Amino acid sequence: MSALAGLLAACTGPSTAPGPGAGIRWWDHFGGLQEQHKAWAAAQAERLGVAVEYSYNEPGRALEALQLANQSKQLPDVYSNIMGLPLPALVDSGWVSPIELSDEALGRLPEGTLVEGISMLDGVVYGLPSLSDRQYWACTWYNSEIAGSVGFEPPRSYDELRAALQSIADDGQFAPMTLALGASERIRDQVDDLAQAAGFPGWQGLRYDTGEYAYDDDTYVNAIELLKEISDNGWLLPGTNSFQIPDARGRWAAGNVGFAIDGPWAPGGVRALNEAHLPKMATAGELTPEGEDLVITRGAPAPTWFVAGNTPHADDVNKLLESFTQDDYQAVLAEAMDQPPLNLDTVADADVIEPYAWLVEDFKKRVFRAPQPQVRNGAANEALALITPVAPHLGDIIQGYLGGDVTDLKGELVKLSATFDKNLDQAIDKASGAGAKVSRDDWAFSDWQRGVDYAY
Repeated sequence: MSALAGLLAACTGPSTAPGPGAGIRWWDHFGGLQEQHKAWAAAQAERLGVAVEYSYNEPGRALEALQLANQSKQLPDVYSNIMGLPLPALVDSGWVSPIELSDEALGRLPEGTLVEGISMLDGVVYGLPSLSDRQYWACTWYNSEIAGSVGFEPPRSYDELRAALQSIADDGQFAPMTLALGASERIRDQVDDLAQAAGFPGWQGLRYDTGEYAYDDDTYVNAIELLKEISDNGWLLPGTNSFQIPDARGRWAAGNVGFAIDGPWAPGGVRALNEAHLPKMATAGELTPEGEDLVITRGAPAPTWFVAGNTPHADDVNKLLESFTQDDYQAVLAEAMDQPPLNLDTVADADVIEPYAWLVEDFKKRVFRAPQPQVRNGAANEALALITPVAPHLGDIIQGYLGGDVTDLKGELVKLSATFDKNLDQAIDKASGAGAKVSRDDWAFSDWQRGVDYAY
């Protein structure tokens, strides 16, 4: 079954929404923004004169919550983007409806925010970005008090991290490191990031230049081997192999662990768990194998928010979404220290810890715009909607390798690449057979250059 069929099997037609008097229901999965979004919902309810009911869903359960809501014909009016499906698939299935923004709201968006094939279709806006695409996710966070006590410098290379972890282990007072190894999707994302930082010429296993998958590239192998060494050397806090994201972050925030790899949103998550740990947070950015200058590449800003295709509150919902383009909302995002705001410049004047401000400035220098097939050719979305999910995925293989169940890492990565290539070819063939003008050539960008914003 395709990704689209599997996720949207419950969609047999437009859902029946709650009645107009029920108010706006707003769901998201941003743990570090819960209190801020509750307050924003209350303020917007007063401004609009309509109830705004805000609900948070933990990331590991958010997708299932949306699927169940759709099955019971109770999809929230506004929800965050966790579907992982191309925009045309969501539009065609009735999950989303157009977003109508005033000229004033559109004028507040940074240039290049709304992109055809990503947030728009045929010029109609279906998804609203509120968060920056210019960020990296495998941030090296460390406890500054432990660094001072043990005596290590912020690591930039793999060897420097190894040395710092060994120094903590030798000191004996603290656990060297923890990770969310029980969350296979998160460890997958972090290794994707580390591989790109190491020079992989693409993202999520797919090379930009050739349009072919290469998970078996040395950049992936070396990043996974680093994690394996950290695990085998006993540098991980006991229990790390089963830790979900809140577990790992909570253990690190307790103050007795030296290092954690987490996203830029870590300060917001830590504040919710143990605010007293914020002054101890420090970051070295993202590792590169030899401490080389970091270069990261990301696509156009993905939609942060969708409007349910069955909402009875379209006018008020559009006004709520327009409030997300305001400078004061962007400042709220900045001060939450979760996902960085779409307008990164707001962070400089926000009340944030210094490491978060430093990261955002680093994003401006280190992150470049990637090429995307659906931007160059909108018909590529027709194939993307038909791609079959791969299992086991990269994160599962990493878990198996660290746990000893996978012994031939390179062989598994070769098979993973072959599976991804096969699935993409099959999806393209199906889309072409249905009339879409799309080919594998749409995935190859021979003119792409690392460290340069791609221009079509």
